[in-house]
Amino acid sequence: TPDAVEAIAALVQIEMLEAGYTAMGEFHYLHHDARGAAYDDPAEMASRICAAADKTGIALTLLPVFYRYAGFNEAPASHGQRRFLNDPDSFAVLIEAARRHVAGLAHAELGIAPHSLRAASMDDITTILPLAGSGPVHIHIAEQTGEVEACLAATGQRPVRHLLDHQQVDERWCLVHATHMDLNETRALAASGAVAGLCPLTEASLGDGLFPAVDYLAARGRIGIGSDSHIRIDLAEEIRLLEYGQRLSRRERNILADAGASTGRTLFDACLTGGAQALAQPMGSLAIGQRADLVELDTRHPVLAGRSGDRLLDSWLFAGDSRQVRSVHVG
Repeated sequence: TPDAVEAIAALVQIEMLEAGYTAMGEFHYLHHDARGAAYDDPAEMASRICAAADKTGIALTLLPVFYRYAGFNEAPASHGQRRFLNDPDSFAVLIEAARRHVAGLAHAELGIAPHSLRAASMDDITTILPLAGSGPVHIHIAEQTGEVEACLAATGQRPVRHLLDHQQVDERWCLVHATHMDLNETRALAASGAVAGLCPLTEASLGDGLFPAVDYLAARGRIGIGSDSHIRIDLAEEIRLLEYGQRLSRRERNILADAGASTGRTLFDACLTGGAQALAQPMGSLAIGQRADLVELDTRHPVLAGRSGDRLLDSWLFAGDSRQVRSVHVG
């Protein structure tokens, strides 16, 4: 129900703030009532996400999801998906209604999220893209090997290659997961300027696989960190698992930082910059024109005792969790 969505959203947002996040992208696709019918306000559910953000204070980038099909080749959606579904016309009505709710919030942005290449046809993606204006565009892609195989069967191309060949993917885009790319796709995505939205805890929980982080970062690709399924909300653990997954795969240490550099600082800065870009939020550094988002760590905690500078950050990310976050300030 709308009341339940508002309460659950507020809880998730509070847990994110407590972990050290100051902004969130809400990949939001529960639009309709239990029968699959639109509410009197087509953006009723989106309005509840906004109401939760108004109460908790987290910066919100609302990303209403376009979802139409159950699979490639425009497979008909199932009865269980009825609360997600829109066509381009009804989605335009939803976006216009959502825009009004977002306009009433401090620190809020609006984008769109064609769910995936299997749930939205390429023609539909082309049709709805103008609705984003200058806002961000997020899409799930290449999360599991089965999706890659289905895309190859339907289009003759791998998912990331197919998207890059048929859409002008640029800095506005965030490709969520992008786990299964070949080397050419990896380098092409990095060159596009888009952000790869990585969700290491969720990808581990679902057994999806490991993102090709070494090749992608070597090609100067941009990354952000997301929670996705909220199986566990912990900023430090997401970044730690991103690095540790690469170590386990390659049987090496300190994989994602240059020799002698702080791994924590390298990954934290990359995720902060990429996250700000993916959410179209004016954050990411302490500079004129940026929003003053501050996370204070408890240097009295045993995990952080005696640490300073990058060693403090390394200790939090590789030995700590949300218990070391003392206070969080947004704007």
